[in-house]
Amino acid sequence: MSQDPAIRQIEKQIATEARSEEKNLQHAIKDLESAEKTHNKSIKAADKAQHALDKAVQKEHKAASALNKAAHQHDAAIAHEQTAEKNVTLKHQHEERLEQDLAKRRASVEELRHRKNQNDQQREMKLSQVHAQAASRAGSLDLGPQNQHPNGVGPGGEPMTNNTALGLGPAGANA
Repeated sequence: MSQDPAIRQIEKQIATEARSEEKNLQHAIKDLESAEKTHNKSIKAADKAQHALDKAVQKEHKAASALNKAAHQHDAAIAHEQTAEKNVTLKHQHEERLEQDLAKRRASVEELRHRKNQNDQQREMKLSQVHAQAASRAGSLDLGPQNQHPNGVGPGGEPMTNNTALGLGPAGANA
């Protein structure tokens, strides 16, 4: 330092200015470092946000794919259900047709059974008549060579032979 007060004053002033500039420089450096840290943090935050976005997009794609798959499976299930309903309807219709056919066949069998029973009764009656007439004829052979019926007279007053009594027609006819 100099001995001259004017110079000392200038030196003081220059030293004060230098200290002030140094403080301003240090403060500006700190602000710059703080701004760089904030900038780096924002870069990291933006990068992190980009990764989160990528992850969210990927998750959305997976969800959309799962949704499409579920929609496809749902559509397939609906189609399968409709096919099953049609199948049930067809099976019920077939069952009804078979039931109707069975009812017709049962009715037909019952009709045939009834007719057979009637015919069996008629055949039994014929056999009874034939046996009775055969027994009667065996007994009437003792009546003589005319082969007359025990009553001897038919419904129209004509002579009745065993052939007429048996339902074989007039004497000597083969019916």
